[in-house]
Amino acid sequence: MKIVIDIGNTSITAGLFERKKLVKRIHFKLKNDFDAFLDSLDSYDIKISIISSVVPQKTNEYIKTIKERYNLESFLINYQCCPLHLDVPEPKSIGADRLCNITAASIDYDCPAIVVDFGTSTTFDVINSKKQFIGGVIAPGVETSAQYLVEKAALLNSVPLKFPKNVIGKVTKTNIQSGIMYGAIDQVEGMVQRIILETNEKYQIILTGGFSILISEKLKIDHIVDIDLTLRGMVHLHEYKH
Repeated sequence: MKIVIDIGNTSITAGLFERKKLVKRIHFKLKNDFDAFLDSLDSYDIKISIISSVVPQKTNEYIKTIKERYNLESFLINYQCCPLHLDVPEPKSIGADRLCNITAASIDYDCPAIVVDFGTSTTFDVINSKKQFIGGVIAPGVETSAQYLVEKAALLNSVPLKFPKNVIGKVTKTNIQSGIMYGAIDQVEGMVQRIILETNEKYQIILTGGFSILISEKLKIDHIVDIDLTLRGMVHLHEYKH
């Protein structure tokens, strides 16, 4: 059995794999929730630990926890374990989560492909028809945009992040919801179109991350939603190096 831990800027996702099958999954923000998740795995024989992290100050804490509980050295995701040709000048700067996404996309789906990951940031990662990573886009995430707006505007309050009934809002709450949520839709559709025009390729669009299911409901371009893409990418990367 393999335990995988994806450490993001605002939350963490962990999963348990039996070979390539995801058996259990948890999404959390507090370390205590992770400890409870590990308690629920006492009946499993865990042999491998894989960690993807974009938060260096948290990485060692989870490495230590796995070492103390299972006496395992965790495999850390980095650009050197990626099977794709990384056609960018600074491959070491690519986030571990993005490496996982492009690896899973290149193995599990037809290419060319664009992976759109809705996290703290919204990232667009582009894989060409030769299965080469040619770069991408990083934009403020859905929740990040909403939080920043409220922080900077004294008279605005936080609102539930969901689609309002109409694009034209009648009150401040629905004005904000429309701007954030329909703005995210336009961002995805517009950016994908720009990438297509720049590269002259037709892409498979793969959505993942926290807001992928919600955004999918209103998106007018063909796409696939795969919320476990990053976790499967971690398993693929480990297998590639072993």
